[in-house]
Amino acid sequence: MTAPLLALTNIYLTFGGTPLLEGAGFAVGEGERLARVGRNGSGKSTLLKVAAGLIEPDRGERIVQQAVTIRYLPQEPALSGHA
Repeated sequence: MTAPLLALTNIYLTFGGTPLLEGAGFAVGEGERLARVGRNGSGKSTLLKVAAGLIEPDRGERIVQQAVTIRYLPQEPALSGHA
């Protein structure tokens, strides 16, 4: 079995004293696709920001294989200036 390209393990993140992510994690291997489904405010976008390296978790591990590039497209991208 090959190592995943990206792995998040036991991710904890708190905003304003309220835990948003508690022990969250996932792994993505080569050729795999990922879908995050859940209620509004459940931390889906935040978990993906942690995966992209845009937010540091309070606890947990983020592993990205060398030579892997991660791109993040925001939920509401700034499209001004584009037709």
